[in-house]
Amino acid sequence: MPVPIRKESDSAVHRNIARLAKLKVGSKDFSKDLPKEPGCGLEKHNKFVGEVCLSAGAYVPRRIINNVLPENTGDWSDRATSIPGWNVVVYPQPGDVIAYNGRPAIVVSQNTSVTVVDGMVKETNWGFKVGHENAVVRRFLPKNIGPVSVVGPKRVRFSQRDSSETASQ
Repeated sequence: MPVPIRKESDSAVHRNIARLAKLKVGSKDFSKDLPKEPGCGLEKHNKFVGEVCLSAGAYVPRRIINNVLPENTGDWSDRATSIPGWNVVVYPQPGDVIAYNGRPAIVVSQNTSVTVVDGMVKETNWGFKVGHENAVVRRFLPKNIGPVSVVGPKRVRFSQRDSSETASQ
């Protein structure tokens, strides 16, 4: 049964994330064979999601350890992991990140996502397949990003507002 898509957060950033992801379909820029982060021979679906989201204007945190962009693929798939600016939601919509079993993808339409498969960016049903019912869907909501402070070259730390601060606003 198709998962319904709700349009409550249909913003320019979300539309851009989905549009840029679709424009990358067919690209081999994220092949395992390339030496870009996280390294030659390693999967780059996380790098793809991070670059697309950043290019569209969404904040994607860098891990302080190794300064790798963005969060660890396991972080996207774990409901318990807090990613500043990205809330876990129930109903996917274009521009959301959907992750299952350590592989993130970008939702581009109903039951369709874009991710790196076998070294090429492809439009697929990753996160919507039978058996992926527990996929984690995250939506960029910039109001959930707290103050920013520069820690060093290319290193930025972000903190989330605590619930008492958010409630008082």
